[in-house]
Amino acid sequence: MVTSQVRFRISPILIAGIAGLVLAAVILGYPAHSPGAAAQTRASSQVAVIPGFAPKAYPDTNGVPPLPVSSPELAAYHFTQLPANEVTPAALSSYDTVFLYGIRWSDIPAAGQAAINAFAATHKVVIWDADDTGPQTYSTFVHPFSTMASGEKGLPGASVVSYPTGTDFLASNSPSSPYYLDPNQLVADKHMINHMNAMQTGTTNWAPGLVAANRSIPNGGWVLAWSRGNIGNGTGLIVYSGIDSDGMADTLSPNYAIKELSLDLAAPFLQTPNSSCAPECKPPSGGGGGGTTYAACKFAKRIPTHWVHRNVAITVETSVAAGITGEIVTGSGRVVATGTEGTGDLVRLVVRTKKLPSNRSSRLRAVILVKGQPACSKGFRLKVDNVRPRLLLLSTTRSGRVHLLQVRVSELSSMSIVGRGVHRRTVLIAGHRTIRAHLSARVTTATLIISDRAGNTVVRKLVW
Repeated sequence: MVTSQVRFRISPILIAGIAGLVLAAVILGYPAHSPGAAAQTRASSQVAVIPGFAPKAYPDTNGVPPLPVSSPELAAYHFTQLPANEVTPAALSSYDTVFLYGIRWSDIPAAGQAAINAFAATHKVVIWDADDTGPQTYSTFVHPFSTMASGEKGLPGASVVSYPTGTDFLASNSPSSPYYLDPNQLVADKHMINHMNAMQTGTTNWAPGLVAANRSIPNGGWVLAWSRGNIGNGTGLIVYSGIDSDGMADTLSPNYAIKELSLDLAAPFLQTPNSSCAPECKPPSGGGGGGTTYAACKFAKRIPTHWVHRNVAITVETSVAAGITGEIVTGSGRVVATGTEGTGDLVRLVVRTKKLPSNRSSRLRAVILVKGQPACSKGFRLKVDNVRPRLLLLSTTRSGRVHLLQVRVSELSSMSIVGRGVHRRTVLIAGHRTIRAHLSARVTTATLIISDRAGNTVVRKLVW
């Protein structure tokens, strides 16, 4: 029996906005249709939610939050709960969209699975996995696939997202796009990608909408993907999302998990064959993650603000995924340090400062790459001095019961005298000024140590 129907009043302005989004989907990014076919597309309106708005938690999981049907971004859609054991062709006949929310495919009876597969040929099916559904095999689905699961223990900021080239009706990294999903929120949120499920990369008859990786799935997968229900006719639409449903309950404004659901429901589909290619329309294709990539990164240790010399280690804390490397580049793009991700989520980059101009502050960037694609960049400066101070004057003389030392150096430095019977603490001496020191006549040898602001050192043996 169908239960708990939820309806909302829709203002003319909201209707116009949704219509604009649907039109934008057709024009800007949705899989191409002929002009004649595009006029026959439709978006979701009546949505059957299987198994319901608040699915029961699976053993040893925290379960999924209630579906946010009252969210303003979902106000254009009418949601109705439909238990898994009541899914039949007749029960689905009054809907244009089936939404599988936090349910394992294996928990839907075989007759219900067959009804959903038939429905997908000319309607829309949206599958929304969650961290508690675990890895799944949809072997009896109309276009079979399998998924990987991160579980519920991922940490914020440990994931990577990549926006495939080509079709972007599920996700875009451009803030001006109606399909924009903020990559910073995706990778920083505790749930969305860090607790994601993901379709196996390269799944036949599917195309990626967003590629992601995290600590539990370091080699990545398709966290968003799509296909047509009937590929040959170009009809129907199937959308898979492995963005963790817990993300929809996070207090975020805007919340991009909820926005993704609204994009899935707004995406248009054909119910009659595409006259430009049916019955031999081709399966969808996608870039497979070759577009822009984003990772989280920050400096794990404070960047030195004093003058430095020789080698300086810069440590970057970043996401965890396969193929993460790092490099330090100059403003001109010259690489002065490289490294790979080591223990945990740290990349250690040793800058050989002799490759940089001395006595200058250099503008640099720490760049994190994922499989060779730049994914995060952090700018900083290093003040470099690799030139040792010059001794402009050094003399030792005897004068009665004391021994004299005269020193003049090229720049502000610290000076110390070390030797048997010598107790001279380190002092600062100005550049180009003659410094005179008196030592006991008992001191016949000593060592003079001059160090500049960066620690470049000159050592001289003193003899009287």
